[in-house]
Order: sequence, then C-alpha cells, then structure tokens
Amino acid sequence: MNQQLMERLSPQPGGCPLVHLGHTSSDETAPCNESFECKQYYQAHFNEQPSNPLDLSSLSLGSGYWGYSDAPKYYRAPSNYLLDNFTKLGKSSPSLDQGYHTLAFAPPEGNIFKGKKYQNKNNSFDRLTDELIIRIFSFLSSIDLSICAMVCRRFNILAWVPSLWRIIRLEGDHVRGDRAIRGILRQLCGQMDTCPNIERIHVTFGAKISDKSLLMLARRCPELTHLQLIGCTVTNNALFELVTRCANLQHLDVTGCVKISCISINPGPDSSRRLQVQYLDLTDCSGLQDSGLRVIVHNCPQLTHLYLRRCVQITDAGLKFVPSFCTDLKELSVSDCVNITDFGLYELGKLGPVLRYLSVAKCHQVSDAGLKVIARRCYKLRYLNARGCEAVSDDAIIFLARSCTRLCALDIGKCDVSDAGLRALAESCPNLKKLSLRSCDLVTDRGVQCVAYFCRGLQQLNIQDCQITLEGYRAVKKYCKRCVIEHTNPGFF
Repeated sequence: MNQQLMERLSPQPGGCPLVHLGHTSSDETAPCNESFECKQYYQAHFNEQPSNPLDLSSLSLGSGYWGYSDAPKYYRAPSNYLLDNFTKLGKSSPSLDQGYHTLAFAPPEGNIFKGKKYQNKNNSFDRLTDELIIRIFSFLSSIDLSICAMVCRRFNILAWVPSLWRIIRLEGDHVRGDRAIRGILRQLCGQMDTCPNIERIHVTFGAKISDKSLLMLARRCPELTHLQLIGCTVTNNALFELVTRCANLQHLDVTGCVKISCISINPGPDSSRRLQVQYLDLTDCSGLQDSGLRVIVHNCPQLTHLYLRRCVQITDAGLKFVPSFCTDLKELSVSDCVNITDFGLYELGKLGPVLRYLSVAKCHQVSDAGLKVIARRCYKLRYLNARGCEAVSDDAIIFLARSCTRLCALDIGKCDVSDAGLRALAESCPNLKKLSLRSCDLVTDRGVQCVAYFCRGLQQLNIQDCQITLEGYRAVKKYCKRCVIEHTNPGFF
C-alpha cells in the first residue's frame, strides 16, 4: 500500500507540486530545478510510519488535486483561501475537512508560498462554537440561510440543521417557489420520507407555488401547523390533500388564491373526522360561494378567526351557517361583501358574547337595525368596523355605546353620525383607544372635544375630511397626550 501511495504522490514531471500550494507566479509551469531535493523531501515524510494508521482508501489524490500539469501556459492557478490558511483553520474549525496534506505530514516552518506575500488573517468568526453560529443563523430568513450554506463546508453543515428550518419563509417575486420547496425538502429530508421538523411555511410578497409543491408538502410535512399562501395558483384538490394529511394544521391563510372555493377532507375510513383549523383567511377568494362556505364551517368547527373580505359571492344565506357550526368564533370580517344585509347580522347575533371583532365595512345594505341586534346580543364586542355603511346613524351608535361598554376600537367613517352620537360614545366607552371619523360631515369640534375629554387613553384618531378646526385639534392634544391624529388640514401643522 505504501509503495502504491508513493507512486501516486511522486512529483509530476511538469513542475514541482509545492509551487501550487499557494499564490503562484508567472513561471509556475516551469520545471523544478530542485527535483532531487523535492523527491527526498517526499520520501522522508511519506516513508515515516504514523502512530495511528489512517484509512486513506476513500481519499481521491489524482494529479488534478496536486498540480495543473495539463493546464495551458497562460492558465493561472486559483488561490485557495482554505488551503492558504490551513494552519489557522485547522485549530479553530473542528468541522472543517482539512485534506490529506495536513494529516500525512506537518507543514514546514516558514513561508513556503511564492508570489504575493503570505499574511496570516485572524478570522474571529471561525473561533465561535457550532452552537453560537446556529444561534446567529436562527435570526436569518430562509433565503439568507441558503446563501450562507454556500460560503464554506462548515456553514453548509450548520445552515441545514433541522432546528433552523421549523419556519420556512419564501418572500419576493424573484423567488421560484416550486424550485425552492423542492430543494429545501431534498436537503432536510434526504433519504427519509418526511420532514417532521417543518412546522410553518409562508409564501408571500410575490413568491408563488403550484399544486405540485403543495402535494409535496402534504406528503413530506405531516407536522405542519401554519400555512400561508398569498396569491398562489393552487387548487381545491391539492388543498384537500394537504389538510387531510396534515392533521395538526391550525392556521391557514390562502389570501388571493382565486381558485380556492372550498376546504374539505378527502373521504376516508373515519367519516366523522374534522379539521383542527382555528384561523382561516379567505380574503379575495372570489370563487367562494355560499355552498363552499357551508362545507368549510362544517369541516372546521373549532374556528375562532374567519376572514371573508371581498368574497363578493357570499350572501346572507351562506352567513347563517357560520354560527350554526362555529360556536366559538371570536373574529369575523365580511367587509366589502356587498350582498350582506341586516338579515345576515341577525344570524351573526346568535354568536352572542363570544364575538369580539366584527367588520362589515362597505356593506352598503347594513343599517341601524342590523347593528342594534349585534350590539344587544354581542355585548362584549371590542372592535367594530362599519366604515362606508351610510345607512348607519346616531340611533345605532347610541345603542351600541350603551350596550358594548368595553368597546376599544370603532370605525364609523362615512356614516351618518353627528356630535350627539359621539357624546354618547365618549360617555359610555371610556376605554376607547382607536376611533375613525373620516368623511363624517356632521361631526364638529364639539363632538371631538367630548371624545377627547372622556376618552383620555385615546391612541389614534382619524378626522380626515371632517369639519374640524384648530380648536378641536388642540383639545385632543391637550387631553390625549399620546394620541396620533390623522387629518388633512394643513393648518394643524
């Protein structure tokens, strides 16, 4: 074995291999004048028996590793930073594969490099332990982690530690979602069928995936709990497969996925099985209809947050299924659902005091009658958005203020509300933190002064396009020290 190894490691006839260990000069392909001394140097070190024999059968020591005998004369050997500094990295980076030349013999004293003067660079980052580097990597995004994995061999190992990939975020329209998902799963799963460490996946800000990636996630990420897909082209069948296989899924956001019109479990032996989803966002899913909403709430009885913004095909007939199946619903948004009327609010009133958040913004057919039902039955309401409901007047606001005294945020922009409604609101709801009166033409300084005096914890006030003068503005600044005022009056500056 030693004789064969000597034959493979003997100096190449084209030049001295020691020249190629560092920065080479222009005469790097010239024959070595000290060939006899070089040969003695090799024999002296490789004939010496080490105390612990090494198994070198797996090492590749071809001529391409030691020299560039086949390269043209104008070729300049690239400088290898790891090789140039192996004496330093060998001590501080235990995970680094240092090569055979550091195992077979000790490096000679002094600088053996030719060309540019050798400088010993102190890289304090290499002295950090693996645990510290992993901790630093935990603050990086998925894309940044992938880039760090290409820096060096040590980073390539540490960047793919499974604990760093519990949350996968793909952001930006420059990201190829399908390719990224495939590559990440290949690295993390390897030969295994599943990746149990992956718990959350977010595909946002222009990044997109297709059904192919969604099916791959369904097969290989059974422990998935959060999934956010913004504007992706996924379809019902792929989503059915994912929610069927990922039994622990609790948070599902498919905002802007226009092909999604229903969420259900594929038929199986357990026909009584239901999803564990508690948070569901179907904003801008324009294909969702009343029949699809009925199937969704039937399969997701544990829903606490449901958002149906701009699902324009939803009507009162579909909305009545929500309180029938989702009795624990705390937050509901049907803003911009133009077909919702007071009859839909009558049905939502069945949720009772459990409901804390309701948005009926721009539901033009909602009036005082519907809001009174909500105020009477859902008296623990904390947030109400009735922006753009022009049929809402002081009558509903006064009833709301007296019934829902725990109200913290209210948006009644462009409603038919005057100072009388604001006074009742200020006297009955002292814990009000956010109030929007945008485009309320009947509101004057007197109403704003009442709000400022009684609701001194007010943090945000919108009086854009209102008839508010400097007097009302100063009253808010006087009594509500931390209030941020949004206005369109240049005289307030």
